[in-house]
Amino acid sequence: MLEPRKCLVIHKSLAQKCRQYLEDAELYDKSRKLRICEESAEIPILTCLTSETNLAEVVSSHFNCGITVVEVQTSHCEQSNKLQQLHNKARDILDDDYDCLHEDLPSTFELYHDLVLFPSNSLRKLGENSEILDSICDVFRVKRIARKNAVVNDKFRSPRTDLLLGSDPWAAKVENKIKLHFNIRKSMFCRGNISEKIRIAKLSCAGEVVVDLFAGIGYFVLPYLAHAKASHVYACEWNPSSVEALEKNLQEAGVSNKCTVLLGDNREVCPKEVADRVNLGLIPSSSMSWRTAVEALKPSGGVLHIHANVEVARRFF
Repeated sequence: MLEPRKCLVIHKSLAQKCRQYLEDAELYDKSRKLRICEESAEIPILTCLTSETNLAEVVSSHFNCGITVVEVQTSHCEQSNKLQQLHNKARDILDDDYDCLHEDLPSTFELYHDLVLFPSNSLRKLGENSEILDSICDVFRVKRIARKNAVVNDKFRSPRTDLLLGSDPWAAKVENKIKLHFNIRKSMFCRGNISEKIRIAKLSCAGEVVVDLFAGIGYFVLPYLAHAKASHVYACEWNPSSVEALEKNLQEAGVSNKCTVLLGDNREVCPKEVADRVNLGLIPSSSMSWRTAVEALKPSGGVLHIHANVEVARRFF
């Protein structure tokens, strides 16, 4: 069965601003239309990409208003969505076997230009069926097909991804108008901290030095340089695979000369007394590097951007 389709419900006066906010975060389902219903608006969302509960909390906090996420009935014209198209093609290919094999088809997907990535429970039986693979390429307009597996239990939580079609493991995603490349066999694309990524891109950091203690493939490094116009970023990252992707992304964005990449544990490689801002973009907690962050600030002081998952009921004042 296909997953139910969801909409975010907000007051109609905020509909267009909210739609743009979700579109910037690549969470707006462009295959469906925004609907105005009396005093409220239903904005279609891609729930396969994020927790709908977390999304509602983030949007509610951003717009300072009540938000709900609801299921919506799929209309006849919406039957043309990509997952439904795939099921229709599979039904024709599998014929009598469809009833026992349709659950092997993906219920969600991640699209990275010419590569589509499916969940680990997908295509276990149909992954070698050339007709099904050809249908996937046709429906999603891709040339490569990949499937997730359980992550490796190492300090990097490395992915184990199968390429079912194609051999090039490099994928790319445009976020905040920046193209981020990553190797799907070595790194995972993190969609978290959506609201903060958008906020950072709107800062004015001209003339400032930034230290990013958990740089990854450049989720915040690139916005600081490309949008906020920081003069230099020190990017600390202990995963060699992420550093490989980070350096590729810096080069493509044309800002390699404004970034010093430091491979290793930030508590050991981070410079001291250099930063106007320090970014601690690790969740659920970055507390292990708070001392390092303070020591990285210039003697005159600066700003710490501390990310963490917290309970709503807790108070920190």
